[in-house]
Amino acid sequence: MSLPDLFISKPGVTFPGAPVDNAETIRRVRAKFKGTDKQFATVAAAIERVFGLCKTRQRYLETDTSGRVADYAVTAAKQCLEANGSSAEEVDLVIFGGIARQYFEPATAMEVAAKLGIKKTHAFDVTAACVGHLEAMQAATAYMMLHESYRTALVCTSELSRHYLSYDIQSARELHMKSAGLTVGNAAACVLLRRSPFPGGGIRLLAIDTITVPDHWHLCQVPVDGTLFSSSVELMRLGKLIPPWIHERLAALGMKAGDIDHFVFHQPSEIMVRKLLEDTGVDPEKGVYTHSIYGNTASASVGVTYRQLLEERTVRPGDKIVLGSAASGLSIVMATGEWSGEPSGGAHG
Repeated sequence: MSLPDLFISKPGVTFPGAPVDNAETIRRVRAKFKGTDKQFATVAAAIERVFGLCKTRQRYLETDTSGRVADYAVTAAKQCLEANGSSAEEVDLVIFGGIARQYFEPATAMEVAAKLGIKKTHAFDVTAACVGHLEAMQAATAYMMLHESYRTALVCTSELSRHYLSYDIQSARELHMKSAGLTVGNAAACVLLRRSPFPGGGIRLLAIDTITVPDHWHLCQVPVDGTLFSSSVELMRLGKLIPPWIHERLAALGMKAGDIDHFVFHQPSEIMVRKLLEDTGVDPEKGVYTHSIYGNTASASVGVTYRQLLEERTVRPGDKIVLGSAASGLSIVMATGEWSGEPSGGAHG
């Protein structure tokens, strides 16, 4: 089934709190450490190796414990609406695709919509780990194909890590399952999906695809009453599943990986994204990298990196763009499109 004309807007993005650098992160681990300084030196060295491999430098973490997940999503949504010359009154559909939440019901999208002043709409959440924002875009696409009356969807995500990050690491061995949490940063992102082009430029959606390999669901979890753990080494090995699938989905569009001008991927680490592109047979410089600036912002990282693309490059009409993410599960989502409208105002081409 071919897609109707649908366009993804420029994103709105916001970050809570202030940047936390590597040294501060290690200090937080030291404050929880029960052993001696000599014993901690081994743990600290292991953490430094992880940071070096990931090219992690800093990440934003909320400092206001009263801050709400929905409030950051609202801020990103307002930025998105303003940047694209749109208003909340145009929105027919609101979908929240984040991991973080402060209650099981109602949908966080309800709070977002209410705080945007939307009086009547269709609002719900999509929960799919780090692919949540892209999965929410896919859900919006499906609803707009089903309901011709829906003209504009607001698709947002917001990540606040709160107590789900653990600095309680007592050995280098324990770091194996907790290192990913030390690179996590917080952010919120929002895009609009609508039937008409955005005059200031946007992505005309050509396809959006998903695949899930559920046998690996146990490798990365955030328990309801616990903290994040992730078997990062095993998850990295699963990266071998992604390049063949990218080739398959692009081939269905009559494209090759080399035809894509810009790859905007989820940012678990820079080295992982570069390797993925190399394994796909693509020049890694076609990728956009934000991990060193913002860390792993989970479901918000595609929106964050999409904004970075528009800030650092001139994206021209007809440029082919892939938005992609993989997440614990294992789930993979890829949206393929081409730039429509005015060139982006990036720093260089």
